[in-house]
Amino acid sequence: MDLELVRLPNGVRIALDPMPGLATAALGVWQRVGARWEPAALNGVAHLFEHMAFKGAGSRDARQFAEAVENAGCVMNAATGYERTAYYARCVAEQTPFALEIIADILFEPHWAADDLEKEKGVVAQERGEAFDAPDDRVFELHQSALYKDQPLGRPILGTDEALRNISVQTLIDFRSAHMTPDRVVISVAGAFDRDTIIEAATRRFGHLSAKDAPVSEVARPLAGHASETRKLEQTHLVFSWPAPSSGSDGIYAARLLSEIFGGGMSSRLFQEVRETRGLVYAIDSALDVLEDDGRLSVYAGCSAQHAREVSQIVGDQLALMAAKGPTEAELTRAKAVTRSSMLMGLEAPSARAEARVSQIFLRDKLSDFAELRARMDAVTCEEIQALAAKALEGPACGAAIGPKAGHGALEAFGAK
Repeated sequence: MDLELVRLPNGVRIALDPMPGLATAALGVWQRVGARWEPAALNGVAHLFEHMAFKGAGSRDARQFAEAVENAGCVMNAATGYERTAYYARCVAEQTPFALEIIADILFEPHWAADDLEKEKGVVAQERGEAFDAPDDRVFELHQSALYKDQPLGRPILGTDEALRNISVQTLIDFRSAHMTPDRVVISVAGAFDRDTIIEAATRRFGHLSAKDAPVSEVARPLAGHASETRKLEQTHLVFSWPAPSSGSDGIYAARLLSEIFGGGMSSRLFQEVRETRGLVYAIDSALDVLEDDGRLSVYAGCSAQHAREVSQIVGDQLALMAAKGPTEAELTRAKAVTRSSMLMGLEAPSARAEARVSQIFLRDKLSDFAELRARMDAVTCEEIQALAAKALEGPACGAAIGPKAGHGALEAFGAK
């Protein structure tokens, strides 16, 4: 059995990725829907919809649902982002049809009782409070709100108490009706499974979906700016970001290598300069955050308030140096080795592999051999990375800080760059 992309007659796509030698599989259903499709008055509806998945479905109430999942030895979860919502499970090979059946029950036969909905709003409030109490999480939410100010992408995935009060069971029904279209659903399975059984179950449970016009999301409009929050903390938590290629761009390969060289690991420029040479931080790293129509190279750092401005200046100086001179051949070779290893490790993890296939389908409507992706990465040059760094410096740049007021000067220093 080979890697295969199956298209049902109605347009639902299924990624089948067999992994010989395994006895288990990762299976999930991904929807192209998330917080960026929410109106302001219903901010948080996509995440609340996902939370209600485990309140019972099909012929099972919430307890029976949980017991059925664990009786089969499955581990099941769900997640909501700005652009996708996922319902996924890990299970032994013979339980993959059951896992798909129970996810279909979640989507098409949920138990949405008004009192359960109100209870779950309280659970989400606790989740939101937990995130607020974690400054290294909260600072990213602040950054997002400044970067995409007055846009759906700038609103929190978890929503707000005010917006959640507007959500009723009928709201969930309408939300599902608007976004449950065949072109926005991908089923993905990686590991050990029976091909024909999966296709039969997918056809029976998802083949009834019909095409229709779905809501269109606002185009991402990244803005220059900053946000801060004063708190009595031991550290100032900082996030800085600059433009990068979007998720479907061919420039994504060079961007991933740029991030790795800039602040990806212990040998990266930021780790060596800010932590090892100067001892200003415990944690500093860079990441590539991508959307369908936008991307950001971001840096997170946690440091004492008295060092925050200096950390900001060094980060800006290091990116400017990358733009002026590019990486060395040795840095590029090392970054490719790290990225290649990470890719190979992902190939050995069914969950990561299944999710990677979903991204390929949503972005390019095809499945790519990992050897092809490796070749694209290996072909990246120092000049391409230098050009991306220079492009990043053109902005818009955005920053956020949480912690003692004295550390907020880092945002002024960042803005000066």
